Amino acid sequence: MLDKLPASPQGPALLYADNTWKSVEVDTIVLGSQHELVISQNGNILERRDLTAHALDTTVAVRVFNPDPLTPFGYSYGGSYVDMNDGNSSILDSLTILDSITVNTTAGGAILENQYLKVVDFDSPYIAPSSNPTQWMASRSDDAFEQVMVVYHITLWNQYLDSLGYDSVLNYAIHVDPQALNGQDQSMFNFGYTPPRLYFGEGGVDDAEDADVIIHELSHAISHGAAPNTNSGTERRTFDEAFGDYFAERYGRRLGITSTRVFDWDGNNTFWNGRSISYDGSKNYNTIFFSNIYQHTDLMSSAMLEFSSAAGVQPAVADQIILEAVHMLMPNQGLRKIAQNILFADSLITGGSYQSQIQQSFGAPKNILNQSDVKEIAESNWCQLLYTEDGWLLKPLISSEVSVSLFNIAGQLLLTTTTTEPLLIDDNQVFTIMIRLASGEVKIFKVP
Repeated sequence: MLDKLPASPQGPALLYADNTWKSVEVDTIVLGSQHELVISQNGNILERRDLTAHALDTTVAVRVFNPDPLTPFGYSYGGSYVDMNDGNSSILDSLTILDSITVNTTAGGAILENQYLKVVDFDSPYIAPSSNPTQWMASRSDDAFEQVMVVYHITLWNQYLDSLGYDSVLNYAIHVDPQALNGQDQSMFNFGYTPPRLYFGEGGVDDAEDADVIIHELSHAISHGAAPNTNSGTERRTFDEAFGDYFAERYGRRLGITSTRVFDWDGNNTFWNGRSISYDGSKNYNTIFFSNIYQHTDLMSSAMLEFSSAAGVQPAVADQIILEAVHMLMPNQGLRKIAQNILFADSLITGGSYQSQIQQSFGAPKNILNQSDVKEIAESNWCQLLYTEDGWLLKPLISSEVSVSLFNIAGQLLLTTTTTEPLLIDDNQVFTIMIRLASGEVKIFKVP
């Protein structure tokens, strides 16, 4: 004879716990950011389930150097203004600022993460990211100080890029380890992971204590996002370093701080020399030899900075023009070709309003651009690429027929055609456009 099955428990819901089914009541609590599922039996709470799996954000107070402890006050490294092996001092504390940042929250509280970055401990020395907001107001000797520095400065620079209309260049939250590389005095960008990573070393002055280093390394990510897999060749790589130096200095200038060098706290001291961003008055692109990628960064960074600060130039528009030129980067490009791209980007963004300032900044005596380059660029601008609500409009500027080839990001040919009329490009797969004249002359650029 079969045993009878036990009677089914009655109730609005069933919960299997302690090897038995229980009849339970289920309620939800929604109070501000609190959202819980509460399971109870006979008035006794059996279980609470947090339903806030999505990220919320909150604004928290932080202490940071902005951009470093020296340049805002006109100080140089030495005397009382030294690293002291990451030690604390009342003098260095007095050179910080108090501000706030927006970060994500989870059930456990605030975390050093937002839409732009996430602090992650992925490299030695293994120091867990702080999840205690009271630490984020601590002195520089606290490990949380460098972690807060990267969140603060990367967030502000990304917000600036957003305001320029380049919010899609870094369309991911980059992972950042502010205490990495096993104590080396080195930092780097690594695109070999998904998402890419930034590493900041702790040798000498901790690299993440200097916004110049933070923005410089972030600029490698910006360049990679705008022109993926193009950073090869000595001059092309030189430009990437110069571009990082340029943005590092522009970050300071937006705060009202001007310097002639970058890495004012991390470098320019007993640990290493930092790098110049001022033209030395003698380097000539036509005669210099590139033995490494750092040797002549000052030639290009100084030219970009002279352009952005030239009379009649809006610095933010100069940043847009240079960012647009970065989208046109190709492997093994020389500095002259990149400067010509800046001229071309100016023609796209301002209609060529800044060509004379670009020529003055990149021309003699630096000679990155030849005196004739403005004329040559104007004559070789066979078309304009204009953005419309229907897509990109390729507009020929000459009367003769041009051949147009469209390629995707993998280099596969999508379309070849000839035209003398404007051509609407509404295929979002298009990445590279090649235009060829009947004479065989070719122009290649990328869809921004």
